[in-house]
Amino acid sequence: MTLKQRRELYVAAAWLSLILAWTAHDRGDVRAALAYAADARHHASEADHDETAAWAWDVEATTWLYGDRPYEALRAAQRGAGQAPVGSAAQTRLTGQLARTHARLGHVVPAAEALEALRDQAGRHSPHANGLFSADAVRVWSIAATSSLWLGHDGQARDFAEQAMEVYEQSPQVSPTRRAITALDLGVACARLGDPEQAVAHGLSAISGSRYAAAIVTRSHDLGVTLERAYPNAAVVARFRQGVAELEKQT
Repeated sequence: MTLKQRRELYVAAAWLSLILAWTAHDRGDVRAALAYAADARHHASEADHDETAAWAWDVEATTWLYGDRPYEALRAAQRGAGQAPVGSAAQTRLTGQLARTHARLGHVVPAAEALEALRDQAGRHSPHANGLFSADAVRVWSIAATSSLWLGHDGQARDFAEQAMEVYEQSPQVSPTRRAITALDLGVACARLGDPEQAVAHGLSAISGSRYAAAIVTRSHDLGVTLERAYPNAAVVARFRQGVAELEKQT
């Protein structure tokens, strides 16, 4: 085996570990997701391959964020953004990670700066792209919606989510998890803005998809808590509660 062949093998191993990390994340297995991400970084480092190393930080940032560990998520996003090749899909995805983790922590100015950089980078990509290691323009609106919710800008979050949903609905099979999370964000925004019927409609649309992912369950609980607090006696809220219970049976 030549050195070049060995490097190619290590890069292939890194990609495989990344796929396994995302699979573990979707199943809600945090320890496994982080372990596979670390393994991907190890092989990427041995092969001196910045792209796969950056993607490993991307999956780690997402895993920490959905595990309610935003400071760890921010550190991972910063490490990844610093290593991602300029102009790559990984760079765009990690800029999005910076935007939403800063927003989750209430860092208004850094979140706004990251969103501005993300909008600039999104122009290099197609409106809606397929594939686990891709970036697209619609993700900008989706991340902006999530970030706006965490910053308390509910009307702005609703507008961003609606823009993203217009694109996602054109090809709902391309990125079903991201579509579902955007619909749930739209539901939270509607609930906060006094429209529980629309909130539940968007929520039920999100959790009725054919693809299960732990992130969808986590975000559906966020919508459920919002609805229960604002409209504890509304019959429409009971419908969503039942839908979430049925979703959890899939775990």
